[in-house]
Amino acid sequence: MVPILARLLLLVPVLWLGACATAPDQRPAMPEDELTQALRGGDCRAAFDRMDTGAGTQTDRRLQVSQICLQTGDFARARRAAAAFLEDAPGHPDADYAAYLHALAGFGEWTRASRVEPEVRIREGRAMAREIANYLRDRPLSEYGDELAPRMVPLREGIATAELALADRARQRGDRSQARARAEYVLQYYPRTQAAADAARMMMEMREP
Repeated sequence: MVPILARLLLLVPVLWLGACATAPDQRPAMPEDELTQALRGGDCRAAFDRMDTGAGTQTDRRLQVSQICLQTGDFARARRAAAAFLEDAPGHPDADYAAYLHALAGFGEWTRASRVEPEVRIREGRAMAREIANYLRDRPLSEYGDELAPRMVPLREGIATAELALADRARQRGDRSQARARAEYVLQYYPRTQAAADAARMMMEMREP
């Protein structure tokens, strides 16, 4: 499997190492455009703002920007750049990789936003799980499937934990019926998670006088 950084090195255009070093029969190297400078400097924001300008094909630029933004932890821009790539060039040879970057950036966003309301975390977690599941189903031969598949484990745990938080919220307001229903849902649909074990414990506590 080719690491993200290695792919970046393969996709970023080859740059002159020294603008001043020229052979007698060569013209001076052209100065770098702003996009190339941003990519070389790992500046996601600047690269994203300039990804539709400069030299090179538009699709390649967007993929490069997605890579840089993912590496620097700007998951929102990484996801948007990959989405733009896929929208304009769904049949591109690197569409498989772009879809991988899109899913990986989405997972990064979801993981980082761990303090949002449980309802939001559940909704976004399910959407992320569907995206990864669709990737694995539609691209069974992809070399990146092994990178995405393990993300399903923390996704399931995070969704189950959010469901259990809603169960606990219902219990605290005295709605034991709703709390029990939520806890049973976690046990049924998210077995073999820590949240399921906690849900079982919650149900036992609610049975006590």
